Amino acid sequence: MKRVVITGITGHVGGVLSVQLAEAGFEVHGLSRAKPDAAIPARTCRAARIHQIDGQTRTLVSLFEQTRPDVVVHLAAQARREHLTSDITPFITANILFGTQLLEAAKVVGCRSIITAGSYLQHAADGRYSPFNLYAATKIAFEDLISYYVDAFNFYAIVLTLCNVYGEQDPRPTLLSQMVDAFADGLPLTLHAGGASVDLVHVEDVAAAFVRSIGVLESQRSEGPGLSRYSVSSGRDMTCTELMDVFHALGLARPEITYGRPGLPARRVRPWRGICVPGWTPRIGIHDGIARLLAHRAAVARVTEAV
Repeated sequence: MKRVVITGITGHVGGVLSVQLAEAGFEVHGLSRAKPDAAIPARTCRAARIHQIDGQTRTLVSLFEQTRPDVVVHLAAQARREHLTSDITPFITANILFGTQLLEAAKVVGCRSIITAGSYLQHAADGRYSPFNLYAATKIAFEDLISYYVDAFNFYAIVLTLCNVYGEQDPRPTLLSQMVDAFADGLPLTLHAGGASVDLVHVEDVAAAFVRSIGVLESQRSEGPGLSRYSVSSGRDMTCTELMDVFHALGLARPEITYGRPGLPARRVRPWRGICVPGWTPRIGIHDGIARLLAHRAAVARVTEAV
């Protein structure tokens, strides 16, 4: 049985991935800064053994010596679209320091396989590196560190560039979640960037791309150490108007549209994507995905009313 260590296991993608890996027969270990008695979803606890970390390299090395992972899946990150001055230390700690500690711990125990999540915000429209924000810049810096470990210590690595991940359990306020609320409750929908597009992939498909990437990494071992980059993409961009058409096709009346105060012109209006993960395609189309979001919201509302 292959052993996998996941960082960010308590996050939106990490929890779903832990379940899919366990169902696929992997022994799953998750790393978390939360205390052992923290409120971690039950399905994640059933799928994985959770280990508490404290920010120390020695702690990570000790954990890796105990678990002896075959592959590391690094999902943990600090993100904000527009950073605050107070974000500098947290961003560097989470997105650069922690990742480097992981690489070193893996090196110490002889684990040479790592898969990490990147962002489409790291790229300009033509694919070249051009960070949109500080989050994207720190992700690029970490990829440089991966490249060093690939070259110096024969690591096998994959970076999966993620676009717009969504799902029923996603706690983040997003354009799609705002649309669900507006259409479900008949409330006005406020749009701030009418010309922007999104590339939406359901979290279950995103997790499946990481599972598939473990097999891709294994198949590439015969080619020698290296860093490969793939995209996790639906293959299409959708505008706000196209998304509203999906809700309307599902039988919901269009809400009143208001437009927020115009701000600075958006530096990017279309998500970048590259070559998709070999052997992977998304299974959950946008119509089914939005229907699931609406059904989940209705179920939560019924429970709330009952209480």
